[in-house]
Amino acid sequence: MLKLTLVLVTKLTIQSRAFADLLKTSLDCETGFISNEMELENLDRALNPLLLVDVANLPNIDDRCWQIQFDTNLSQVHIVLLNTSKKFDKQDLLDWPNCCGIFPQSSSLVLLLQGMRKILAGEYWLPRTMMCQLLQHYRKEDIHPEQPMVSLTRRECDVLRLVTECKSNIDIANALFVSEHTVKSHLYKVFKKTEVKNRTQAANWAKDNPSAFKQLQRYDNK
Repeated sequence: MLKLTLVLVTKLTIQSRAFADLLKTSLDCETGFISNEMELENLDRALNPLLLVDVANLPNIDDRCWQIQFDTNLSQVHIVLLNTSKKFDKQDLLDWPNCCGIFPQSSSLVLLLQGMRKILAGEYWLPRTMMCQLLQHYRKEDIHPEQPMVSLTRRECDVLRLVTECKSNIDIANALFVSEHTVKSHLYKVFKKTEVKNRTQAANWAKDNPSAFKQLQRYDNK
């Protein structure tokens, strides 16, 4: 079993600290917190992080900071959603990339620990109704309609081209002779324009929309 670090995305309280200690003892995992922007920026230092996002007690972190720091650098990090409401549905789940587990507010501690052990073993833990909704969703998307033309700048196209080649932010910065911060800024704009959540989805968008991506092809030929 791959050793993971459980990182709780929640407000730092006595209760959340006690919960982290319980997880560490019960699951034999290292635990950490993201309760502010500095801890979010340091997430990439954690060993194989698995994010446990407490959606009922999210910390006060600027949305743009979250978008840039998480989506551009850690799009492959898996997450587990805690304390979801009864109204939480398929569309809400799709807003969280790489979600591998959901625990509603009504989940008992015994059930939560049981589900977490399954997740740590490489399995998924989702409500049956949610699984059915996701199956129907992806079956309907077997044929993807082509998106309309998206206006990307030349530099945004350059960055997106390197993203499709699985280059890291540092690699992209070196290739384009710009700072890593500039790369993050371009990626953030690309995500907004193409209406995607992370770099994996951006790369898929580029592959699925060749006609909308003519700018990139044109710049490659120069």
